[in-house]
Amino acid sequence: MVAFDPGDGAGFGAEGLPDVVLGPPDGGKTTQGALDVVSLGLGGTITVALGCPVDDGPGPDLFVYENPFVVAGGPRVFADPAAVAVSVDGEAWATFPCVPPSTAVAEDDGVDGCAGLAPVAANADNGLTGTPAGGGDAFDLATLNVADDGSAFVVGEGVRFVRVTDRGPGGAAPNAGFDLDAIASAVR
Repeated sequence: MVAFDPGDGAGFGAEGLPDVVLGPPDGGKTTQGALDVVSLGLGGTITVALGCPVDDGPGPDLFVYENPFVVAGGPRVFADPAAVAVSVDGEAWATFPCVPPSTAVAEDDGVDGCAGLAPVAANADNGLTGTPAGGGDAFDLATLNVADDGSAFVVGEGVRFVRVTDRGPGGAAPNAGFDLDAIASAVR
């Protein structure tokens, strides 16, 4: 972990940083979110340095895992959306477009671009981390062509940092906002 800038209502899991966000996600509980997370709080941000650079390849390159859970048999989930940004050097960033739902209970239509909406099946025991079958929200570096400062985003250099910023509609302390479980590169 490089930085944690908690927002209002943050705190759950913060005493376990950085370990709580490193390693595989703790998914597999479709009607209950994982508790091995850190709550960012409203508008809170966390920046994580990846263990190895992530390059653009076919399909998704990066998975971000939160702890959304299915509500009343689905397909709606209780979720805390977040924007995801990536960087090669930790200085220049490119942010995936994120249009969060207006309520905390929403259907994951796969087109919003946010993290935190797709339930997580992956965990340390099932080998699904970094695969579409493992759930979480997938991000394809090929979709980024402009950095936040307007310059070209060069995907061939290998992303080394991921920044997650809460974009949720609300929540109460100490678990308000996006709850980061893990970040993983795609298994190829």
